[in-house]
Amino acid sequence: MARQWRLARRGRSWLHAFTGRSAAIEEWRHYPRRDAVDASGRWQFYFHAHPQHLAGDAAPAEAGHIHLFSRSGAGRLTHLAALALDARGMPLRWFAPNGWVTGERWQSAPALARRLRSCELKTRGPLSGVALWLADLLRVYREPLIRMLQARDAALQRHCAAAGQSRRQALEDRSVAVWSFLPVRWPEDALAAGVSCA
Repeated sequence: MARQWRLARRGRSWLHAFTGRSAAIEEWRHYPRRDAVDASGRWQFYFHAHPQHLAGDAAPAEAGHIHLFSRSGAGRLTHLAALALDARGMPLRWFAPNGWVTGERWQSAPALARRLRSCELKTRGPLSGVALWLADLLRVYREPLIRMLQARDAALQRHCAAAGQSRRQALEDRSVAVWSFLPVRWPEDALAAGVSCA
């Protein structure tokens, strides 16, 4: 939490770390342009924003969101979770999008849970603070995120049964953008969990 307070005292937020001095966010653009890859090469993330009508009624206050991916040794991406932020850079909710949204290599919740338990994010440059802050959030929300991913898999299975689709078809079904959500109350959740995010 202290990382965020230090930024706030300077009149800045994590959004500024992505966008630089400009507060303007160009819709669909990746921030940074080539995505951020952590020092181990095992994690990748970027921030971007959609037009508000695509964000939907479930995200009226969202300014954009961070997509966090696990990377294979060959650089193939598996989406772990997305984190919606408001205009102040405060987290609003985690969510698990459908496969077509991110073009990822799909992995089950148990496989992602193993990766989540060993996730450390370290980068150099202007996004180094963002990476440490994301790591703080992943520690606080580790178990709830695992449950969100389990809910994602259960929703996918129900959809396949109801629509008569294979998993591959369901992951490409444009009528489903998001499988599951996890609301965030930050920093209250960290305080309730007794976690220090210095």
